[in-house]
Amino acid sequence: MGRMAAGYCLVRSPYDASSLRRVSLDPAEVECIVFWTRAPRGLASRAREIERMGFRFYAHVTLNAYPRAVEPGCLGVEAGIDALRDLAGAIGPDRVLWRYDPIFVAEGLGADFHRSAFERIAAALEGSTRRVTLSLLDEYAGTAARLGRAGFPNAVFGSPRSRSRTGGADGAAAPYPALLKDIAAMARGRGIEPVACAEPYDLSPYGIGRARCVDAALVARLRGEAPVDGVLDKGQRPGCGCAPSVDIGAYGTCPAGCAYCYANRGTGRLVARGSEDESL
Repeated sequence: MGRMAAGYCLVRSPYDASSLRRVSLDPAEVECIVFWTRAPRGLASRAREIERMGFRFYAHVTLNAYPRAVEPGCLGVEAGIDALRDLAGAIGPDRVLWRYDPIFVAEGLGADFHRSAFERIAAALEGSTRRVTLSLLDEYAGTAARLGRAGFPNAVFGSPRSRSRTGGADGAAAPYPALLKDIAAMARGRGIEPVACAEPYDLSPYGIGRARCVDAALVARLRGEAPVDGVLDKGQRPGCGCAPSVDIGAYGTCPAGCAYCYANRGTGRLVARGSEDESL
C-alpha cells in the first residue's frame, strides 16, 4: 500500500542484489495488478481503498490442504476457505482465482488424499470463484530432501530433474493422469473451470485447459475493453499463457516455509530489511 501511494517501487534482481529496477505504480501507467496470496483477508479489507486509488486488480489465492509439516506457515483449510470467501465478497468471484497448487503424491500422501481435499474445498468455494489453477510439483534442488524431512519421502514429480526416475517425456507419471481427470470433473461439477499452469503435457483429454495467470482477456474485461489476442510473455516457461508483466515480488520474504517451494531458503525465514530498503 505504501509503494502504491508513492507511485513506484524498486525491485532487486534475483541474480544480482545490487541491481535495482524502478517500476512505476502510477495508476495511469498500470493496466492491472495481479496479486498472488495465501492470506487474502488483508487484500479484502483494503480492496475499496486500492480501487479508489485508481487500480484495477484481481487475485490468485492458493488454498491446499497439506499437513502442517508441509505448509507450516499457511492458513488451515477452514480459515483459508473463509478468507477466500471474504475476498470474493469484496471484489466478486470473477476476480478471485483459486489455486490448488502444487499437487504432489509421496509416501504417506496419496492420490486419494487429493481427491478428498479437493472435493471438500471445491464444495465450499462453489459460487466464490470461477476458475481453479492446477500444477504438478516440479523438482528443484533440495525439494525431495525437504519433503522427506517433512515426513513424505519418494515424491513423484510432474517435471523431475531426472525423468527416468518418475516418468517419461510424453506424459505425467502415474497416478497423476487419473487424479487430474477426477479433479477436473469435481471442479466442473461446482461451476469452476480447471486450468493447468505451464505443464509440459497436453491435459485437455482430462478436461483441463491452459492457464493464463496474467490473463489479458480478464484484464481487458476489468478495463471495459474488448478482448484481443495479445502476445505472450517471452520470459516465462514453455507452455505459459501469461501476457507480459513485471514481477515486483522478492525472494525470501514469505513466512510460509512450504517444504515444496523452490524459493524456500529455510523454514519460514524472513529476510530482514534495513531502512535503506524501505522503497522496495
